[in-house]
Amino acid sequence: MTTITTNNAPKTTTAKTKESLFAIGESFAALESLIEEHDGELTETIDQWLAEYEAKQSDKIDAYCYLVEKYEEIASEARRLAQRATAYKNKASGLKERLKVYLEHQGTAKVETGRFTVSVGRNGGKLPVELHEGVAPEDLPEAFQKIRVEADKDRLRESLLNEQSELNRLAYVGDRGTHLRIT
Repeated sequence: MTTITTNNAPKTTTAKTKESLFAIGESFAALESLIEEHDGELTETIDQWLAEYEAKQSDKIDAYCYLVEKYEEIASEARRLAQRATAYKNKASGLKERLKVYLEHQGTAKVETGRFTVSVGRNGGKLPVELHEGVAPEDLPEAFQKIRVEADKDRLRESLLNEQSELNRLAYVGDRGTHLRIT
């Protein structure tokens, strides 16, 4: 808080603090110690400091909330634009596929227009392997299967909560996290 004196009349304004939120919190802890040293009595100076740091805390929390809100708005707009980009990409892919099918149907490998040259080429890389209709990966011999092992966390949680001690050396149930709600 800044005090400006003009024409012998003091005017108080709130200046944006550059102190971090945690530094403000530490100042509150120091003020608490100072109050305890004065046996709980609030001197005028302590009262001014307390008011100043309450204002700084309020301003800082307000600024945090403002930034959270703005960043969430930006993220929302980014998601909206990403959805539009995906839609346009899908439209472009559909047009390319339609053009390729047309050229293949016409038996034409290459066409030149005033602005573009369009050609149908063969893909490189490994030859694709497809399973016949009705054949599942489990039907293949084991040598041609990939097995992925994954923890069944729902069953583990249930067993750990029922205090099956042999599992305690392998896993544990953590604490639920917390979240912040800004309204």
